[in-house]
Amino acid sequence: MIILYELSQLRTSHAPFTLAFAQVMLEAFPGRRIAIYAHSSHLQEVFNTDSPVPRERLIQHPVGKATPTTLGAFSVLQLLCRSYFRYRTANDGVVPFVVFLTGEPKHIWVAKLFRRFVPGFRCHLVLHGDINQIQHPFPRNPFRYLASYQGSMAHANHRDIRYLVLEPHIQANVVRCIPGIDAYVDTIHHPCSTMQADWQIVDTPTPPVRFAILGIAGRSKGLDVFARLAKHVKESAGEAADFRLVGKLQSGWQALDLSGISGPLPLTEDWLPRSVFEAELRQLHFAILPYNANYYAYAASGVLLDALKWRKPIISFRVPPVLELAERFGDIGYICDDEQHMRETVGVLVSAFDPDRYQRQRRNLDAAYVSRLPIAIAAEFRNHVRQ
Repeated sequence: MIILYELSQLRTSHAPFTLAFAQVMLEAFPGRRIAIYAHSSHLQEVFNTDSPVPRERLIQHPVGKATPTTLGAFSVLQLLCRSYFRYRTANDGVVPFVVFLTGEPKHIWVAKLFRRFVPGFRCHLVLHGDINQIQHPFPRNPFRYLASYQGSMAHANHRDIRYLVLEPHIQANVVRCIPGIDAYVDTIHHPCSTMQADWQIVDTPTPPVRFAILGIAGRSKGLDVFARLAKHVKESAGEAADFRLVGKLQSGWQALDLSGISGPLPLTEDWLPRSVFEAELRQLHFAILPYNANYYAYAASGVLLDALKWRKPIISFRVPPVLELAERFGDIGYICDDEQHMRETVGVLVSAFDPDRYQRQRRNLDAAYVSRLPIAIAAEFRNHVRQ
């Protein structure tokens, strides 16, 4: 039995990752079933009627009425004890394999404490973008320090309690910031779900050329850069260029001039309905990733996987996830040195588009997408488990 815990995310937040990782586990452990504990709104979003996960291999456990973010360490420990021993007993003492899909400091301490009293317990904790906190000075208050990523990851480690990061560059940066942690960190590439996208509907761009920022849009994800880019290009290119925000706004967006962004309107702080999100992606020509390099030194990009899934060439700054893909698969879009370079690149795409290069980029993106499918990532994960 495989037990997954997603005790931090609600509704659509991280839903593509939860689905893809569940598929990875099913590929990595043929014949085993998955029990997943998560908020009901998250389970409904992930395992809807279109889900490719076989129902007979999935057991869903909604986590109470409280939101996952209100579950304290003691409540998490209670849930782990109850579910772990339930499934170990039901399977004649066979030890379940456990993964926390979002590993926060309190989950890390709970797993370490549980392992101390339950020999044979093995667990992976998936680390997401929040661990960028480890690049900052650690808290001087000892209690705050122990409740931080630095404190929870630096102490009382055990070979059976392992951190799972979603790109090689993240492992390198984590190891650099927390000495001695390398023996406890495993790496896989961020997986893509096998849900198919009709990406070949859009062939060669014709005016207007559509550019979009995807996912959660705020200053930390470069919304300010995208807004300035849209306004500048629209002033010169007019209706030949269309700039879209395919996702949701973060608070604080009201201070930005979004007049160059045309839709989908109205812009909102709520998640777009899936039908709207997919319709926008289907008609998109280029995905713009104006991301902060410091943040993405410690984070994988779910938006990048949307670009792969729909084979949309990328316009990006020099951030590690994009550079690694380009090094492996070749021309997947345009990597820009700065904001001015990005403006110039978009201007050329609007005025002097190269259809042959566009199709070549999409073929390279198709190869990149195949490399992130669950069957490929399952092989990476199995190697860690065997070791």
